[in-house]
Amino acid sequence: MKEEHIAKVGNSKKSFIMIYVLLVLMICITGCTVRGKISNNDSSGEEASMKPSISTTTNLEVVVKLFPNLEGAETIEMEQLKYGGSSSPRSLPAPVDYQYRGYITLTEEASTKYTQNYIFTDAEPKISFEAIKERKGQWKYSYDFQKEIIKSGLVGDVWLDGNTLLFSIGTM
Repeated sequence: MKEEHIAKVGNSKKSFIMIYVLLVLMICITGCTVRGKISNNDSSGEEASMKPSISTTTNLEVVVKLFPNLEGAETIEMEQLKYGGSSSPRSLPAPVDYQYRGYITLTEEASTKYTQNYIFTDAEPKISFEAIKERKGQWKYSYDFQKEIIKSGLVGDVWLDGNTLLFSIGTM
């Protein structure tokens, strides 16, 4: 009787171990399959999800939205970079950050007003553009000026060279 009990206990231990090993294998196989499907959706792997979507605009209405206190804007050339979010309806919602970079041409009157009302210092902006051509200039920077013109809730910097305003601002 004791031997039968020991045999049954031994068999149930073997069964338990066998079930445990099978579960571990199933979890590993499932994890590898899911990871493979995620990384195979885009051939460039993880870096692709960090790559922003880029759009450009020359619409002056954008100036009012980003720089509500800026006067005398004549033209704008800007790129908008969108980081995060979801491009697939099957993806979970994710936070979205925007970065805006570009140039605004001001009227002579507006640029004169700003250079007379704010103290500017020489600066060398470190900005690289993805979709618009970079313009060289003798850029000047004023913290008070940028604080005055950038919309609340956005962060970044603006520089002035004559009547051209260079900006790099965003929600990040």
